[in-house]
Amino acid sequence: MKTKLLGLGLLMLCCLGSSPNLNNPSQYFPVLMHPEDLEQSVKYLPARDIENPGKIYYKDQTIYLNEKYKGIHVIDNSDPNHPQNVAFINIPGCIDIAIKNHNLLADNATDMVSIDISNLQSLRVTERIKNVFPELTPPDLDYLPYMFEAANRPENTVIVGWELYTE
Repeated sequence: MKTKLLGLGLLMLCCLGSSPNLNNPSQYFPVLMHPEDLEQSVKYLPARDIENPGKIYYKDQTIYLNEKYKGIHVIDNSDPNHPQNVAFINIPGCIDIAIKNHNLLADNATDMVSIDISNLQSLRVTERIKNVFPELTPPDLDYLPYMFEAANRPENTVIVGWELYTE
């Protein structure tokens, strides 16, 4: 029994020792935003390259593809042989979406937003429910309860994404 506990302890030390910061056992660092900026962050933007795709939603010959932590790619799929990436909806902290009628529901970090998508160029947030979701966890520790080291974190910020440490 002591050998198993010692082995588990050594394994944990090795894992923690390989991380960039012992206070942050993740290989990622948080991207932070002030709550006031978060409320103004949902915007229609020109199409951009797909880099880190997540969940996908299909409605009315349009594909809505999540770009993890960034927002939603809008892809015209009226010709399935030639889909066209037509727009990007900026939604920091977004990892999940749903659509009902002409309302796109998304997580905007810790908030849930309802966005009227009946006219993409005139997007508007029709409702925001604050602090519905827990803060985003790092991709490599999402199976553990995780709290970013409070001593290193500026006051009044929300985690909207995670970036991989590079040295």
